[in-house]
Amino acid sequence: MNRDKAFKFTARLFAGTAICALAAAGALAQSLDDKIVVTAQRTEQSLQDVPIAVSAFGGQEMQNRQIESTQDFQFNVPNFQFSRSQFTNSNVSIRGVGNFVVAASSEDAVSVHMNDIFLSAPRLFETEFYDVERVEILRGPQGTLFGRNATGGVINVITNKADPSKTSGYINAEYGNYNSMKVDGAFNLPLGDRLAVRLAGTTIQRDGYTTNLYNNSKIDDRNTQGLRASVRWLPTNNTTIDFTADYLKEHDNRMRYQKQACEAGPQAPLLGCDPNGPRAFDGVDIRGTIADTASNEFFGAFFGAPQYGLFSLTAPLTSPAQPTDMRQVSWDTNPKYDAEESVFMVNLKHDFDSMTFKLNAGYGNSKIATSMDYDGGVGPAFSVPAATMALPGVGALFAGGFPISAFDVGITGTDGRVGVIGGNIQDVANNYRSIDLSIGESDYWSVEGILNSNFDGPINFLIGGSHLQTNGFANYAVASTPLDYFSVVGGELLGLGPTPPFSSLPCALTTGCSFYVPYYYNDTQDNHLNSNSIFGEVYFQLAPTLKLTGGVRHNWDTKSLRARQDLYDSFIAYAAGLPRAAALVPLGTQSVKALLDSFNPYIPQKGDFNATTGRAVLQWTPSDNAQLYASWTRGYKPGGFNPPTPAIFGVPPTFQPEIINAYEAGIKSNIGGHLQANFTGFYYDYTGLQVSRIVNRTAINDNIDAKIWGLEGEFVWAPTDRWKFNMNAGYLNTKLGDFSTFDPHNPTAGRTDVELIADITNGSNCVITRGASDPTFVGTFTASPFSVCSQLAAAIPTVNTNFGTSYALVPGIEQNVQGNQMQGAPKFKISGGVQYDMPMGGRFMLTPRVDAYYQSKMYTSIFERQQDLVKGYAYVNAQVRFHPTDGNWYLRAFVQNLTNNDAITGAYNGDQSSGTFQNLFILEPRRWGFGAGFSF
Repeated sequence: MNRDKAFKFTARLFAGTAICALAAAGALAQSLDDKIVVTAQRTEQSLQDVPIAVSAFGGQEMQNRQIESTQDFQFNVPNFQFSRSQFTNSNVSIRGVGNFVVAASSEDAVSVHMNDIFLSAPRLFETEFYDVERVEILRGPQGTLFGRNATGGVINVITNKADPSKTSGYINAEYGNYNSMKVDGAFNLPLGDRLAVRLAGTTIQRDGYTTNLYNNSKIDDRNTQGLRASVRWLPTNNTTIDFTADYLKEHDNRMRYQKQACEAGPQAPLLGCDPNGPRAFDGVDIRGTIADTASNEFFGAFFGAPQYGLFSLTAPLTSPAQPTDMRQVSWDTNPKYDAEESVFMVNLKHDFDSMTFKLNAGYGNSKIATSMDYDGGVGPAFSVPAATMALPGVGALFAGGFPISAFDVGITGTDGRVGVIGGNIQDVANNYRSIDLSIGESDYWSVEGILNSNFDGPINFLIGGSHLQTNGFANYAVASTPLDYFSVVGGELLGLGPTPPFSSLPCALTTGCSFYVPYYYNDTQDNHLNSNSIFGEVYFQLAPTLKLTGGVRHNWDTKSLRARQDLYDSFIAYAAGLPRAAALVPLGTQSVKALLDSFNPYIPQKGDFNATTGRAVLQWTPSDNAQLYASWTRGYKPGGFNPPTPAIFGVPPTFQPEIINAYEAGIKSNIGGHLQANFTGFYYDYTGLQVSRIVNRTAINDNIDAKIWGLEGEFVWAPTDRWKFNMNAGYLNTKLGDFSTFDPHNPTAGRTDVELIADITNGSNCVITRGASDPTFVGTFTASPFSVCSQLAAAIPTVNTNFGTSYALVPGIEQNVQGNQMQGAPKFKISGGVQYDMPMGGRFMLTPRVDAYYQSKMYTSIFERQQDLVKGYAYVNAQVRFHPTDGNWYLRAFVQNLTNNDAITGAYNGDQSSGTFQNLFILEPRRWGFGAGFSF
């Protein structure tokens, strides 16, 4: 069935079922999911009574569908997508709306809550769910009631609370392939009629999914523990207070990305990888990276000493190709992953005669420190030049090979920013090697009060206010053998100095001199948010079956941070006029932070992002088993700060907020007590979609307008007590507005009448355009495409004057993305499940279940290159449970990802100075195993 036919069929199915639902509404029985109570409107309501597109899953239903982590919701919720992302984050998008920008000050478009409390830096994506009462997923912008007014939607995890009425508990255990072992359980203990405590925990252990052929090790394993404690106190018959403390810790070699893609081709020497053709796993040509600063040509041009270079730009320097198997890599560095989170929550509820007051308050601390093989392979071999070994103080450092800096920064070290300069070495290699570090910490606290009425009359209301504060840092570093080599050897050569005019500095004759900082470090500190809001809704019962809701919210958001980027800081400052002696430090120096403050100080940024949003809903309930609603919602996500960039690039200091005007209509119905059918149609007028691009080797963010519309359907059918079917489907149409920029991965835009240049000073690229009759610039006015873009820009006007040519130098050829799809937004998704309760001898039950999912193709970039295409894929789970009809134990056998599909869920495009590789995030492989559990 082709795409158009599939869409037409789905539309007819939605329409036909909706008509049947309305026609039968007068005699319908209770909802299949009346037991599911949600707080999507900040008060307890039946799922089917809420005029919002919301999916909710109770704890048992999550076990039935094998929903173990956040990524599993994409197989069970219409237009819900999940993928890991590059910098220790994950991206959730709903209806195409997610967070695809690279900025410490950006915010998720899908807001995550636990027990109705906003989590500023959740690590929910590291662990699996345990001891959960339910999870609610609200689709669409939440313009009034939920904390950060997320433009995509809300995930709200409701944990099981302590219960004073009885002693109870449970334990589940599981063993499977990859030597995986998982145990979770809970124990509830009453301490009287009005007080109880509950302890719950989980541990997850397994071997790695991926084989590293370089050292024959298993990587991407899991070692995770979680602990949760809750206390419920009932001081009066009308008052409930819940205290919850949640702790998570992970220490293993989880991979942030699973594979690195690179394509060999004509542009590979200049870009590192070629942007044309299908996705492949060739090695990166490091001549297209900032490693060129260690080349013969660079040392010859800047120090007059080519003999100290590690390689020549005239010959290929390519890493070996990677295995094509998605579960195999050849990396010379194994990953490391450490995460820790503590969250403390208080939920208070008091019922007055005709009103209810709620107070939700929380504090959280989240830490992350991870490291990966940045170049995704085993780089080409180098030899230490003989001339280098004769340099005072330097030869001894390189006697055993090429040292690579340890990251003496942040929560992992002394924060001296010296690396090998100070003797901080994480390893020694004889080849090109590149390792990254992503670290961060966030503290946050929030408080929210809500008062809602429950009058007998036609008018009720809800009013509330909230306050949120966050503070933290999010830093990223990359070290490589060429960076360290240039810093030390280049610094020593400058310290020796030509004679005349310079004499040698003392350090050059004894310990050795060095430039600083020898590794890249994106340093963002004091990332602070202060947010205040007031909100309210009024509910008008216009008639017994007709209800009108009107809501408004105003947010006052103030953001601030200070940031700088470090790499070769003193070399750059020397080129700009810093005295030679001030640009160098002796080897053995333990800290250069104070020196950096003098010529590369932190740039403080601060801004206010205020907005008024709201919603209006008209809800018609012709019977107890059917409702129709139509709504308008205005959603808002604050803007943030672009990294400091020279004024010549015209980059604004901030990127603007996102605003969505969402129009939605829906039907929720139950037919005959056996079929639940919910439908939603929506249209978004999207202003200010935040997207990233590369300017001056830095990710900066712009705003684009977009249009989104789609359809969704969710169905549960139980024709008998033994059979249960569920299905959901979604169609999503996204189109970007008018916006032109250049693609850093394809700066020539595929044109053959322009020339690509690799800048050997910083690993970036530029493009030379020419007139129709102009000869090629490379070969006529310069010998090599490996050059210096700033020098070419200065020379081109003179060339044009002298030769009557019309050359121009630009960072890239702009492309208009109007009409392209939003990234990570497949047009069509469908999933379904079936289970059957099979009696076994009257005392036992055998319940087999199968769940299947399919999504159509999508793109991982707004430029829609062939390498950005993710093909459609299918995903299948199955399990069988054996349990007594009246008992408290079970046995089960399960399989997840039955077809062992290694489908891609997302991608990150590396920048030009790194070789324009593409990091891929993929599904977990086929898992199978056995489990058992009992409760009391």
